[in-house]
Amino acid sequence: MRRPRGWPSDARIPNAGMCYRFVLSDPHVHVCLTAPTRVEQLEENLAALASGPLDEDELAFMRSFGDRVCDERHWFM
Repeated sequence: MRRPRGWPSDARIPNAGMCYRFVLSDPHVHVCLTAPTRVEQLEENLAALASGPLDEDELAFMRSFGDRVCDERHWFM
């Protein structure tokens, strides 16, 4: 993922594993597909799944990052 416009340069950016965990933290989601192209990506995806749902702090971070990405996309439209 890339840093969205206005996101602090010292703030972290979610990785794919956090994104999978975010989706699977929603009790209405039962399946999330991945498309790894390398063994390392598959291992990262499986490790993310083994970590389980995000905690409240991680969910808040992901929501704030998503809000920034959404704001950026609307800026271009």
